[in-house]
Amino acid sequence: MATALKTCSVCEEQFLVKNPDQVKRDDGEVTYFCSDTCREEDRSRRGAVVCSSCGEEFVPKYAYQQGEKEGEAVYFCSMECRRPVASKQRRRNARAKRGPMRIAVLNQKGGTGKTTTSVSVAAGLAEEGHRVLLIDLDSQGQIGISLGVDAEDTVYDLIVDDKPLDETVVQARPNLDVLVADESLASAEIFLARMEGNADKVLRNKLHGNLVYEFVLIDCGPSLSLLNKNALIFADHLLVPVACDFLSLVGVKQVLQTLKRVNRELVHSIDILGILPTFYDIRNNISDESIKTLKSHFHDKVLPPIRVNTRLKEAPGENETIFEYAPNSRGAKDYRKLVEWLIEQREEHLRAG
Repeated sequence: MATALKTCSVCEEQFLVKNPDQVKRDDGEVTYFCSDTCREEDRSRRGAVVCSSCGEEFVPKYAYQQGEKEGEAVYFCSMECRRPVASKQRRRNARAKRGPMRIAVLNQKGGTGKTTTSVSVAAGLAEEGHRVLLIDLDSQGQIGISLGVDAEDTVYDLIVDDKPLDETVVQARPNLDVLVADESLASAEIFLARMEGNADKVLRNKLHGNLVYEFVLIDCGPSLSLLNKNALIFADHLLVPVACDFLSLVGVKQVLQTLKRVNRELVHSIDILGILPTFYDIRNNISDESIKTLKSHFHDKVLPPIRVNTRLKEAPGENETIFEYAPNSRGAKDYRKLVEWLIEQREEHLRAG
């Protein structure tokens, strides 16, 4: 028996119904659409929209049925559909009012994966819907390069030219803002060195009262500079990437000495959020030995390692994050676990506060 052809309610063309979206039933009336274009045309004629909660079509009649989320219009067919979204937004606003989780990514030894960690963590948090600010305090400017960001203003403009933060940051991805750096950072360091007092608190003062982010990450350069001191005074937490080789342990000891000095001299409490082993290679005994050594010093502060992965090296060359370039790679999986762990830490922090 042949299947009956239906007539499109918009263009009046005859067609075979192949999926449920081509049929709409409303109060006993059945209408048919041969394509998504015709369905959208019908919806436009009737002034209909789709409920952002349940997915049902409806024609808005009341003010409460329309709202805005991240700059885009959202619709709700009933108060029952609006309440869960409104409640979630209220929780998000409450979290923002408590201030961001401020994390400095630092190891005074180079080549430990600081920038890769900073970019991957920031991008992963942003993909999970959290508002993130990523600040580059390394004059090599690798944050902007990795994300394909071409910005006119840099950290120099914030610190030396006294430009406000909202004029110096650029949006790199949805939910992710970036404050980039370049070779002018050396001039900013000289500017700070010539200041008379409070040169190590400039960054904190510039960012004070900025509550629109849930996470602020600072990618610190491989040195104990005035800019890095600024980062440590601003931050509440320290994330230390450590390459799985014995020489990298020297860098960790330097970080610990710096941390003690900051806590003692500057009366600012900053704790080690985690020690992150990077470049972990299961084929090499040195990787396991390095992690054992780290655990003997830092115990449960040692996080699951980031495995050696070629995709992590290739992604910046394409101006993509690891989640964009190779979402199923080992690198993406390892950093995704770290992101999930950080979100849990943030929630614990909020509950405790």
